[in-house]
Amino acid sequence: MSDNRQNIINATDRLLQTHGLARLTTREIAREAKVAEGLIYHHFKDKAELIYEVVETRVRETKNQMLNLPLQVGKRSLSENLEEVLLSVYHAHYEITPIVNCIFADQKLRVRLQEIVKERNMGPQYAIEGLDVYLAAEQRLGRLSDAVEPAVLAKCLWMISIQSAMLDRWMGNESDETRVRRGIHDCVQTLMTGFAPRPKTEEKTEVKKSK
Repeated sequence: MSDNRQNIINATDRLLQTHGLARLTTREIAREAKVAEGLIYHHFKDKAELIYEVVETRVRETKNQMLNLPLQVGKRSLSENLEEVLLSVYHAHYEITPIVNCIFADQKLRVRLQEIVKERNMGPQYAIEGLDVYLAAEQRLGRLSDAVEPAVLAKCLWMISIQSAMLDRWMGNESDETRVRRGIHDCVQTLMTGFAPRPKTEEKTEVKKSK
């Protein structure tokens, strides 16, 4: 990626974070990036493509981590691996939530961005697939219950992280590492434990052991 192209992306990101979408013009972007306005269109077809690149840059590291998650199969504990990647998902979406909110407020921009995503065969579904593949592999090793559908669990875990990030943004909560990590840990542990009540015989056995 050329220095000018990345510089334009970074400048757009800063403007979106500080001024929002309403005041985002190619003139302001060029001024922030300290480049000629025409150079923007040399690297990007339109403003929508530029905004897409800003979002993509923000989530790229997390997406790569999700796609490489299958390399962690059998290493450490299942919970540790899941909590680490979900924490990364949270932080990425905490950063892009203000941008996404602006996009949904502009129908023309939203439609154009949807076209770009389809053209490039991108989108969160591909990152979720990495989590799905990882969970299926752990299931084959016996580290995940056979009763679990990996694809469904992958989607649930992904949505928990995104929803937590969006809620914190909307409520004005700081992205406190300790609090967020604890919340993700509790969610993962709840899903690992399962929702079904334990058989009474099992409960009695545990009571006897505690005595």
